[in-house]
Amino acid sequence: MKKTILLAVASISVVSSLFFTSCSRKGFATAPTSMASSDTSFVPFTKNLKQRLEHDGIDIKKIQFYTNEKMVLRHATGVEKGQVKSGIIMIDYGQSLSQITIPAWTPAVCEKVDGDQLMISFDAPGKTMTFGALYANTSFILVGTNYHNGTVDITYDNQPYTATCASCGNAADIKLFVRKNQAYKSDDVNRVVMGRKVN
Repeated sequence: MKKTILLAVASISVVSSLFFTSCSRKGFATAPTSMASSDTSFVPFTKNLKQRLEHDGIDIKKIQFYTNEKMVLRHATGVEKGQVKSGIIMIDYGQSLSQITIPAWTPAVCEKVDGDQLMISFDAPGKTMTFGALYANTSFILVGTNYHNGTVDITYDNQPYTATCASCGNAADIKLFVRKNQAYKSDDVNRVVMGRKVN
């Protein structure tokens, strides 16, 4: 009898662990648990959300923004130096590479709103990059030129940079996220009707 009970308990624990494992959330970009709270969630910043905030008179520059992916910006400059040694023209070629890494869920601010484009700064004031919900896009993604093999050319700090997504492989998947607290207010009145009698 003891063996039967132990076998039943073991079977239940295995089934329950498989059930909860299969229900775990996979395939979604999630924020670090230290940043999340029970009543606040990270949601993509979309055209509809922007329009709703503007309708409610909320200044978008007061919102804390984040990106859901790790970004790497690279700026390469070629250096060519000529000199003469023993009557021979010597030309030295070199390259200088500047790289900026922006980890996923790095906080950012919006410095300027231009229609469906936001100038977002993760660094010092004036150092911005453009995120937009252009054409058929509903989410605000990194905007630039020459989308090629998962990279995009952007202007950052008045310099040309090539942006890549280090965590997803495609710069077009870098989106803006915000934290949103869904608070529902109810003004419902619950009243019990006692009925009417004939006078």
